[in-house]
Amino acid sequence: MYKYFLLILIVISCKENNLIKDSSNNQYKIDYKFFSGQKNINIDSLYQIVTKTKNDTIKINNLISIFRLSIRNRPLRDDVLEKALAISKSINYQTGIANCLSRKGVNARYQHQYLKSLKLHKEAVPYYENSWDIESRIKNLNSLGVTYRRLNIEEEAIKYHLEALKLSEKIDFTRSIAIAFNGIGNAYVTLKKYDDAIEYFNRSLKLNMIDKNERGMGYDYSNLGEAYMFKQQYDTAFQYQNKALEIADKSNNKNDKAIIYSAMGLMFQNKEEWNKALGYYLEAIPILTKHKSKRLLSFTLINTGIIYTQLKEFNKAKEYINSGLQLSTEISSKDNILLGYQALSKLLELEGDSNEAFKNYKSMVIYRDSIFNIKSENNIVAMNIKYDTEKKDEEIKVLYLENEVNKNRSIILFLSIGMLFALSVFSFVYHRMKIKNNNMKIDNMRGQIEAHLSHISNFEDNKNNKHDLSENIDKYGLSSRELEVLNNITHGMKNQEIADKMYVSLATIKTHTKNIYNKLDVRNRMEAARKAQAI
Repeated sequence: MYKYFLLILIVISCKENNLIKDSSNNQYKIDYKFFSGQKNINIDSLYQIVTKTKNDTIKINNLISIFRLSIRNRPLRDDVLEKALAISKSINYQTGIANCLSRKGVNARYQHQYLKSLKLHKEAVPYYENSWDIESRIKNLNSLGVTYRRLNIEEEAIKYHLEALKLSEKIDFTRSIAIAFNGIGNAYVTLKKYDDAIEYFNRSLKLNMIDKNERGMGYDYSNLGEAYMFKQQYDTAFQYQNKALEIADKSNNKNDKAIIYSAMGLMFQNKEEWNKALGYYLEAIPILTKHKSKRLLSFTLINTGIIYTQLKEFNKAKEYINSGLQLSTEISSKDNILLGYQALSKLLELEGDSNEAFKNYKSMVIYRDSIFNIKSENNIVAMNIKYDTEKKDEEIKVLYLENEVNKNRSIILFLSIGMLFALSVFSFVYHRMKIKNNNMKIDNMRGQIEAHLSHISNFEDNKNNKHDLSENIDKYGLSSRELEVLNNITHGMKNQEIADKMYVSLATIKTHTKNIYNKLDVRNRMEAARKAQAI
């Protein structure tokens, strides 16, 4: 009886809203590709119908489709995605779990919650390894690359884009191959390897042309324009940006047009053609505001303020810079916050307000050394240590292989050259010495790995255990400034870094350091740091 009732509901819904399409085996599923182009979809009605069906893979996929439809027909239904995830876990549907986590990761990235996005995408990885959905697995890997780029960890971004690329090539998934090429190109732009970036953008462009993916071609043209701009080849850059703009005009995609306007504004800003740059920025701002593209909007607002500063319109400049700075702080955009403080400091200096200019410069320095930045730098340090450790693991494997080869050579020489006994003995001893030398190298590398691992452990301990040396200051007679210098030494800072942080000269820091050594009865920075741990 229930099936007939549900069928009636479905038929009514199909007739009124064109939301559900019949499939085989008397089961009904949402055809997302067909219905994504429909307007005024009643998400609530669709959700109520699907929730009454049994908990199986079709229901989970329907819920995910409803969530995807809610992206186009606001409001966003996070509750639908959470329900799909809960049901997937209850029936151990690996593909469903992976797809839900990956979707949540994309949402977090759009909300500028990059660390959360990273966690969700990584959590999805092992589930995709047990999944049949290779295309979604590739998309998740490319999403990991994008999120790492947002965190300015470009090496990891390239690693995941390359992994997505390998899988895409195996199944001839042209669209994702192009996306991976584009992602790698963007990472190389940030690393200032512009020729490498151009090579990957051109590969992506070629595939998008074959695939007739005009929007992808637009992104490639715009990215090529940006790379050539940084190479200061402005005529070539302008030609590519114009091609991108033609595609955006043809599709009437206003958000894409705004991205290109902002890129062209930056190009003319670099050429110091202030009025042209201002025109493009002012075209981009209202569109970016409407589409809530906060990261690019904050960047464009601050640069507009910089242009007004160059044009000596200081009131407008301050208004735009402050708006961009406020927005970039809201989304924790490190690069844009630093850009905003720099721009505001320069503006106030030109206005003759040196005190306020210094305050903003100081704010920029403090922010640069804030916990947010330290976390980003720590991620990079940990990543480099991990990379070095893995590299040494590979070297050890090579040495082990070389040992086996040398052993075999020794035996063969000893058995086959009986008449030349002396030479055989010499060869045998030589190879044995080489083996011994390699073993010593292996032991040495093991020690290095243990040191790296100890470094990682100390690195984590130091983040969580900050020592307050002030309690025992009387015991060693350290002054407050010497105590501050010692604290900075224990956190691994160099003399010049400490001088910059404390706004004193390098010579002053060297004097404090010498006094600290004398009072603590130590010879170097390492001994001072160790003794500080015991204070």
